[in-house]
Amino acid sequence: MRQWGVLETLLWAGLGLAAAGYLGLLVSALLTRATLPDLRRVPAVHEGAFPSLAVIVAARDEERGIEAAMRSLLAQDYPALEVIAVDDRSADRTGAILDRLAGEDPRLRPVHVRELPAGWLGKCHAQHVGAQGADASYLLFTDGDILFDPDVLKRAVAWAEAHRLDHVVAFPHMLAPGFVERAFVSTFGLLLLPKLRTWTLRRAGGRGYVGVGAFNLVRAEAWRAIGGHERLRLEVVDDVRLGYLLRRLGHRQAALDSGGLVRVRWNEGFRGSWRGLLKNTFAGAEWSWAQALAGTALLLAMATAPLAAMALGAGDALRAAGLAVGALAAAIHSAAAWRIARGSGLEGLLAPLALLALAGAILASAALAHWRGGIEWRRTRYPLAALRAGCVREGSLPASGAVGW
Repeated sequence: MRQWGVLETLLWAGLGLAAAGYLGLLVSALLTRATLPDLRRVPAVHEGAFPSLAVIVAARDEERGIEAAMRSLLAQDYPALEVIAVDDRSADRTGAILDRLAGEDPRLRPVHVRELPAGWLGKCHAQHVGAQGADASYLLFTDGDILFDPDVLKRAVAWAEAHRLDHVVAFPHMLAPGFVERAFVSTFGLLLLPKLRTWTLRRAGGRGYVGVGAFNLVRAEAWRAIGGHERLRLEVVDDVRLGYLLRRLGHRQAALDSGGLVRVRWNEGFRGSWRGLLKNTFAGAEWSWAQALAGTALLLAMATAPLAAMALGAGDALRAAGLAVGALAAAIHSAAAWRIARGSGLEGLLAPLALLALAGAILASAALAHWRGGIEWRRTRYPLAALRAGCVREGSLPASGAVGW
């Protein structure tokens, strides 16, 4: 009886932690949904001439998707557009494809990086090189596998101009044809919401900030004011940290739901998506074992506590509470899958497995980085000590610097 009482106490404690986690996700999702404008509802019109825009694409070994991405950019109905595609030491046909497309359309300007300077991550360096070579009022940082609808740039710039914004993020629609893949990538997206707190962006001093690799539209003047990508030289999660710097250093920032006008296939299948996280989940924890273990513990509780309470609970109250928390989890995850990846609504049934997979990715990412003494990204090795020293840590800048709009 005594042992059973200890088990019941542990089950209630785990279930309480899981319930707190899911309620936090629910509140974050509702606040995000209520305050996130839909880019599809933004008119693609602007009084006067549209300001000049340079799209900066950092690409390495992207031969499978680079042509489709470039053609979607060159199909944009934007009057003052330049596309600067930086081939970052590719070993495949990426550079040749870019050169061929540039011969068809002079708005595309390939830049070929042959060597990586010391103290830089390849992608950050490529973005910095591309942006430095641009002469435009706005810079759009994006990746080499993103697909755009023809009027998306007009809509985003019109929104930025209308609200006098320095940084506009458009969350992409995730192309995830597999059921398990959708459950996994949408769970990852859902878990970012409490961290980003985009609903606070309108408020001066709000702690939220946002950045996404698929669509970071930045006023060139603001990018230069923060020193460009110099402060992000060794930042693996450069897209999010760019948003952090812009927001904390006093630049107006906003986020929108692209409504499917911006699309990306994150990785091929569940296995590819999981392996893709091995590079950056420990970086997202700021290379800190304490943060990684705390996040893992919360995910494990959210994944297992409702099922354990239903299976092992001795009383009706505990089993009913486990069922209620499990049902809440399934509903939240299903809604996220529909919202992020146009899921079927059944993906929430895999919520425990998706959370366990994410917890495993965090631990594996940390363990691999520790064991190897760093990470290998784009066939370049970066020492863990240098990555920790170059990390832009949350809290390193006061939230009081953030301005509203």
